[in-house]
This record gives sequence, C-alpha cells and structure tokens, in this order.
Amino acid sequence: MAVHSPTESHALHGLKEKFGDRVQLDADVRRQFITDYGKVVHRMPGAVARMENAEQVAELVRWCREHGVPIVGRGPGHTQTGQSTTDGGVVLDTSSMQTIHEIDEEGLTVLCDGGVIWRQLVHKVVPMGLVPPTLTNNLGVSIGGTLSVAGLGVASFRYGAQVDNVVELEVVTGTGEIVWCSAQKNADLFDVVRSGLSQFGLITRARLKLRRCKPRVRKHYLLYDDLGALMRDVEKAMAPGNDVVHSVESWCTPCFQGARKIGDGMDLGVGMQTFAYWMYPLHVTEELDEGEEPHDDELLSFFEPYCNLHVCEFTQLEFCERLVPLFQLWDRSGYTDMAHPWMETVLPWDRAQEYIELALSQLPPQALGPGGHILLWPSRGDTSKTPLFMHPGGDMVMGWGLLPGVPEKFLQQALTQLDMASELSMAYGGKRYVSGYITFDSAEKWAAHFGEENWARMKAAKAKYDPDGILNPGTIQYE
Repeated sequence: MAVHSPTESHALHGLKEKFGDRVQLDADVRRQFITDYGKVVHRMPGAVARMENAEQVAELVRWCREHGVPIVGRGPGHTQTGQSTTDGGVVLDTSSMQTIHEIDEEGLTVLCDGGVIWRQLVHKVVPMGLVPPTLTNNLGVSIGGTLSVAGLGVASFRYGAQVDNVVELEVVTGTGEIVWCSAQKNADLFDVVRSGLSQFGLITRARLKLRRCKPRVRKHYLLYDDLGALMRDVEKAMAPGNDVVHSVESWCTPCFQGARKIGDGMDLGVGMQTFAYWMYPLHVTEELDEGEEPHDDELLSFFEPYCNLHVCEFTQLEFCERLVPLFQLWDRSGYTDMAHPWMETVLPWDRAQEYIELALSQLPPQALGPGGHILLWPSRGDTSKTPLFMHPGGDMVMGWGLLPGVPEKFLQQALTQLDMASELSMAYGGKRYVSGYITFDSAEKWAAHFGEENWARMKAAKAKYDPDGILNPGTIQYE
C-alpha cells in the first residue's frame, strides 16, 4: 500500500471519531509540531495523537497502516532536519507516555516509557545513588528519541552510547504488533530499532542499565592551545585500566583576532574576513564519596595543558544538570529561537586533527551566531557495539560538531557551508551523527553511510516490520 498525503485524500476524516480526545485535529495544536529544533524543515501534520501505552499506540499504527497514513514518533523534537516531522501525517506525541514503572536497585536496571525525559529519570534515581551510565548534555530529550539515534555523552568512552546500555525494548512495529526485543529475543528487531531513526518500530518502553554513582563530582577546567596536544593527553587518560578520570568534555573556542586580508585588493572592506585563534577547553572529572580525598595529582598526571584554569566540586545532580545555565543564556540571547542546523560527525582519530584545523581555519567566528559553539567529543571507538550507530571504528574516535544559531536571512548561506563541511568530513572517513542536519537524498548515500552489511539488514527489516512504509517515510530512502 502506498503512503500518501492524508491532507489530500481525506484519510484522516475518521481518525478523531475512532480515537476521541487522544487525537487532536485542531490547527493550533498541529502547528506546534510544524518544525523541530533545527527550524530548517517545516511540515504541517494532519493530526497529533497522544497515546498512553503500547496497546493504544498499536491500535493507532494499525489504523494508519490500513489508511496509508504516515506516522512519526516525537518527544521534545530535538532533531534538526525534520526527522520528527510529517507532512499531513500523524505525529505521535510521546509526552503522554512518561511513567517510570520500576527501578531494580540490585539488578541496576530501570523500566520506563519511551516518552520519559532523561531529566525525569535522573532526578528520580540520583538520590538513590544511581545514574544512567551515559547521559547526553541536554537532559530535556526523551529516552525513545535518543535511543532512536544513539545518545552520546561525556562518559561514552567508558560506557558506550545510550543505545549500548539498553537491556530490552517494547516496540510497536509498522504492522501494529507489540514486540519485546533484546540481544537474546527478537535480536534482529533490537539491532535495527536502536539507532534506527524510528524506521522499524516505535519505542514504547525501555529497560535500561543503571550504575552506582558517588555523590561528589570534582571537575578540573583545563585549557589547550594545541589540538594535537589535547588529543595525545586524552588518549592517555582514556586508556583501558585508567579509573580515575570519569568524564571528558571539550570544545573549540574562538579567540577573536579582528579582520585579516584575504585575496588581492580591498575596496570598502571587500577582501577582509574576521578570524580567530582557536583554543580548546577540556573538562575532566573524578567521582568521590563523602569524605574521600581527591586524587588530583594522579588525574592531572595525564594532562599537560596550556593552562590549568580552575577546579571545583558539584553534587552528582548538579553535574548532570551542569549545562542548564547555558541553555538559559541561549533563551535570553535569542539563540533558542534561531535555526539550528547542527552538523555533527564522528571522525577517525588519525585524521581528526587535520580535518578540524582545516575547517576552523576557514570559519569566521561570527558564523556560529550568538550562543553557537563547536563541540569536541574525544572517545574510545571500541565501547559501542550497536550495529546502526555508525562511526569510523578503531581504538579512538573524535566527534566534532558545528552547532550554530542562524538568523533566517543567513540560513541558506549557512546550509551551503554546512553541506561542504559535511562532505569534507566524510571524505576524511567520518560518519555523520544522524539526528542533526542531514542532506542524504538518495538510497546510495544512505547505503554508503550504513555500509553494505547494515544496509542489507535494514532493507530486510523494513520489509518485515514496516512493509507499507508508514513509519517516518522520507527520512531514509531505500530505493
């Protein structure tokens, strides 16, 4: 059955009658879901559905399949190229599925709905001396959302991505079946739902790993003026067997140097461009019990920074929420309201420095916009085993994210530049992080991203679990 635009076919006329208040057709409600965090793609959904459990979601999916209506799951919608939007289809708003069902303190697991926001979970378990092994910097995103991509954090070099810390999942497939899957049961579905961009099933519940955590987090603020030196130091700090360094967080930060001449000639400023000297902040942490003496000398023995700026301590909860003040600044500066076409890539370790320094040399600092920043994510490449989370492999990898805030009048220019940075990163052997600004527009490009084995796995899974192609159509092209 072909998926078509329900706006044109009037396929949604019976939706409200069947599902009542669980479905909203009001234009003002639908307009709230017209774009995502990226604010680059705008699509008006035909309906917004708020279901409370897998049984209701399955009933909705079966209706959509029968009527050829596309459906996309959505939490807070933190994607950046419309991955959580639909043109005329049904948005499954998972905000009505936010129950934490059980916490196993002995087995170190938690069972919760896919719509649970990571912040809710963190505030629930940290007072119990527990925490998810890997947390994204922004806790205001949903569990189902990050598990559909990967979920990277400052401790991924120890624990892998969030998708690597899943015990089992409850999934509603595109056929409307409710399936529990894990590494031991229905493993073919488990291996494509994680990092599968909601192409094969909608995550309605997840059983996740927890770890025991200490109440204090001691953070050292280091600064480098040489990317190569930083990379050499973090490689030592992340070596297997090093237990004192618990998290590693970094950026590329411009030190504005004014304008320099480019090319020949100058007419009223033409041929001039602002430029920066780039610095590299590095934050490293150690976890401590109450009364435990810090191991500063041992931790700092791994690092030879340009400057050791500061050290302070946080509670575990404060550390998890450490970026909230930054998000508040974004709100006040207007950055939050701008477009966010974030270009994130994971680079092979041996080529990362060359790519990053080349990209930075061509980047005027004002191109980031107010609040924009450049993320560095050094990590180990051997801690993630999820098949569809694509990265270059090897013992070490380097994530790099160009995360601007772009006023509308400069958006097209910025997208052109981001496309160039994306293409260059892949030429260097990088793999794109697919919640961000992605312009793969053909099956060939997606096949190249996932690789031959995974691409065959995905096509088989699509035919089995979503044969009519109603789940998030258009995000990935299979033909």
